[in-house]
Amino acid sequence: MLGFHRRTRSLIPVKDLAKYDKIALDEEEVEEELQGVEELEPVVKADHKQLTLVYIIFLAEAIMASSLQGQLQMLISNNDFCADLSTSYLRSILDCAYAFGGTTGIFWGYLSDRIGRRRVTLLGLWTMLICCLSMGFATDLTSCAIFRFLAGLASSTVLVTTLTMIGDLSNTAERAKNVARLPLIALCGSIGPLVQHMVAGSINASGEVWQKFPILSSQITCGSVVLLIAIAASVMLKETLPMQSERTTGSMDFDCEKAAFLAHNESSDDLSLTVIDCARPEPISINQFLQAPSLLVLLSSFSLLSLHSSTFDVLLPHLGHSSGQQGGMGIPCTWLGLTVLGVRATAGILILHFVPRAVERFGLLKLYRSASLFFPAIYVLTPLLALLAACSMFLVTSVSTVAILAKHTLTGGATVLVALLVLNTTPDAFSAGTVVGMMQVASLFKALAVAVSGASFYLSNEYSIGTTNYSLWSCLALFGLCGSALAWFVRERPSVEMDFPSEVLCWETCFDAEEKALA
Repeated sequence: MLGFHRRTRSLIPVKDLAKYDKIALDEEEVEEELQGVEELEPVVKADHKQLTLVYIIFLAEAIMASSLQGQLQMLISNNDFCADLSTSYLRSILDCAYAFGGTTGIFWGYLSDRIGRRRVTLLGLWTMLICCLSMGFATDLTSCAIFRFLAGLASSTVLVTTLTMIGDLSNTAERAKNVARLPLIALCGSIGPLVQHMVAGSINASGEVWQKFPILSSQITCGSVVLLIAIAASVMLKETLPMQSERTTGSMDFDCEKAAFLAHNESSDDLSLTVIDCARPEPISINQFLQAPSLLVLLSSFSLLSLHSSTFDVLLPHLGHSSGQQGGMGIPCTWLGLTVLGVRATAGILILHFVPRAVERFGLLKLYRSASLFFPAIYVLTPLLALLAACSMFLVTSVSTVAILAKHTLTGGATVLVALLVLNTTPDAFSAGTVVGMMQVASLFKALAVAVSGASFYLSNEYSIGTTNYSLWSCLALFGLCGSALAWFVRERPSVEMDFPSEVLCWETCFDAEEKALA
């Protein structure tokens, strides 16, 4: 007997599917189910090992991104990162080049759905190694910007595939917690510049090569770490995308569809079900995703979030050390670096512990919309409170530190929420890489932060520091307000016909059901 059943990519939330699969089990069936759970334990442990390896791969990208510090130290002769807006402008140029390279993530996501996550990840890791070593030979702004662009191009592969593999390895209940770990792991990459500085300080004293290329020693350190991670990934990383060979003919011991569609005997033990053909669905194309209004609204909202968040980070060396009476934050320059590092660590811990619980309790949309509303409030209240507390250095520093903490916590939490919303957009694993790659388009808006810092750099000679600073806060508040307004149009999941045509969401599986011969 040949049974046939058309299976549709379901857009029903996974947590609601359990109600459709409830069947009565006798004691023997319960024992069989418990045995099945025991057999699944090695698989779960293997998934956890792969997930840990994915986090280590993400750490390699964080180390690559943090290598910007060494280039700035070389380009700024006085080693003063809070001197004036010119420092912010140099930082924004390098960040801009890195962000422009990150826009290629849309191509890497498309490729990972066709050839697999593992190949794209390994390609990115080995390319990152070459970029780390090559950046050591950059000696001026132009060469630094070129190599930063190539580094962003290579690291975008890891950004896309790691988030996609986390989605592949996580069920709905675990996904929020697994994604919430990423901000804390990204912080660990900030330790890289500290190690690089120690190595550079011990080597630069001797050798003409090290004096000609000041950051070569630190980039060799960066490349050594990436090399170890690339070797480990080449040996241990497994493919998480279900390939065609894994979905062909095979035996199925238990399937709810067997009883519902193919069973013809009261005793299900006498029925053997075999998959004789299972066509892998075609990945949803970029063009089809671009025709989904819900995805476009989500990407637009995240792009605005990336714009004002990156602009704040780029301008922080200037706004941070400026006096509270001039629209700054009143944090001494020597304290600013350690303050930001401590704030990022605290924000990462808060995101890890509270975001998964809040998602479970309040839902994705409510949290994301609330977080978007707080951004313009921070950009308006921070300079006002700093002005009121300017009479006391301790008060103004405390107010500004809390403001930076709130901003980093909201930014990291909102990024986690957007990642979860993006993973909800695709109905199966075969298109997840493409839609996650499209999320990297927001990197283009990160690059636009250079326009804001550049404009303030040129206008600062004509206007006072206070006027410039308050204008910058006004721009941030305006971008944040537009982003919070757009967040109210974001939906948690796409819908059939409105976002995706129904014919895109179908695939076919053929079952062969045979009655076992009685002994």
